[in-house]
Amino acid sequence: MKALVTGATGFVGSHLAERLVREGLDVVCLARATSRTRWLEGLDVELRTADLDDADALARAVGDADYVFHCAGLTRGRTQQEYDAVNVEGTRRLVQAILRSGAPVRRFLYVSSLAAVGPDREVDAVDESVDPAPVDFYGRSKLGGEQVVLDQAGRLSVTIVRPPAVYGPRDTNFLPFLRVARKWKFVPLLGGGGKRVSFVHARDLAEGIRLAGLSEAAAGQTYFIGGSTHTTGEFVDALSQAMDLRIRRLNVPAWLARLAGEWGELKWKLTRRPQILSRRKIRDALRDRWTCCWDKATRELGYRPNISLVEGLRETDTWCRDQGWYA
Repeated sequence: MKALVTGATGFVGSHLAERLVREGLDVVCLARATSRTRWLEGLDVELRTADLDDADALARAVGDADYVFHCAGLTRGRTQQEYDAVNVEGTRRLVQAILRSGAPVRRFLYVSSLAAVGPDREVDAVDESVDPAPVDFYGRSKLGGEQVVLDQAGRLSVTIVRPPAVYGPRDTNFLPFLRVARKWKFVPLLGGGGKRVSFVHARDLAEGIRLAGLSEAAAGQTYFIGGSTHTTGEFVDALSQAMDLRIRRLNVPAWLARLAGEWGELKWKLTRRPQILSRRKIRDALRDRWTCCWDKATRELGYRPNISLVEGLRETDTWCRDQGWYA
């Protein structure tokens, strides 16, 4: 069976490609001509070049796929239009290319996000029954991508996966926290250490995506795929244990955090380079709960996360040191 993975040169996509290769699938990795392929080196995959805004190239690339795992997406943008251009319209072009090509696709799996639903409102952790209420540009664009996929459910077997905060080797979003913790032995906590967040290690997520994509029971379904839920204070404690360091918590008041976000926006505008510290990231971090429940995936797919937060952070820390990312 041939599985095509978009975004396979990135963080989540490369972990998924590895998992599918181990499963024995014939894996095709779709990438832009400018993409760096270092995470795929040594992996038995076929590389094909196409951009999500090139309908003809997409149609040629997907023509023989049995399964399509759509991991590509924009995670750092400054406007709704920037996010929608990739996460909504790019997804639309990919789906249309599959339908136009007549490819024998058994399943189209779309990797969405907890952001498409938004932070918790009146429940401890959202599940698939909660009505989506995204609070930012990124979340709205991921929900828009979900709708594009669901609109074609009558013509294509589709499944949606929503991960919470993803971490692990190759990730750059957690890197600033790890660098500060390793060098200065403290971690800034925005608004205190009582906020609750669901996490999932990239390998656990890859396994959840595999199960959802290959399971007949998952057709037409949406699943949260998580690993564990912790307060931000517990996250710091786990990081201390993983790094074998005594890491202090530095509580950052909300006004100062927002100021830092505005500085990130200004730097982004001046340098034209996406910044990890941005207005959206700060707003998200100041929410009380970004948590989800993955009982449905456990019940219907047999999904069970295997990597604890301490174990996953220890592996990530070691990997970053080996790669020289702390230099």
